[in-house]
Amino acid sequence: MFKLPVSLFFLLFIQISLAQNQKWKLNSSQSQISYEAIHLLHPWEGVNKHVKGVLLFDPAVDEIKEIAILTQVRDFDSKNSGRDAHALEVLEALSFPEVRFYANLIEYKKDSILIHGQFDFHGVTKNQTLIAKHKISLNKMNLSGTFTLKITDYGIKPPSFMMVKMEDLLNFKFNLTFEK
Repeated sequence: MFKLPVSLFFLLFIQISLAQNQKWKLNSSQSQISYEAIHLLHPWEGVNKHVKGVLLFDPAVDEIKEIAILTQVRDFDSKNSGRDAHALEVLEALSFPEVRFYANLIEYKKDSILIHGQFDFHGVTKNQTLIAKHKISLNKMNLSGTFTLKITDYGIKPPSFMMVKMEDLLNFKFNLTFEK
């Protein structure tokens, strides 16, 4: 007899606490991710304006609880179709078409947040911490920042041009706008 009211209270408490989290959707038309690659002869940048994502936000503590980002490898545009076609070959985009990032450990520091999550890229999942600045208004939140990836960590051989390999490090920038 006593167990039923306690169980009902516990279930009600879980529903109320879960209901507090708000789901915010990424506005793709106001968001982008870009990378910078470097070769001895020339650096270049590729931009992706077709990013998808969601985050869970807890307004009671004014914090992000979870974030998930998805993008297609084919959507990065370096303004050079030959280079982009070669990148799709090197990255084996037919076998590994998506890049995913998921995090549920977010630390708030003075003027930035640390987003500890996992990248799933080229069939390899690795832990990665992103450092982001965030701005929040009533119905919008903007996250922006940078991070680096070593492509060899994901089983990708750096391509070469004129018998010189490109640098192993890719520098990324992101500017993501979420809306309620």
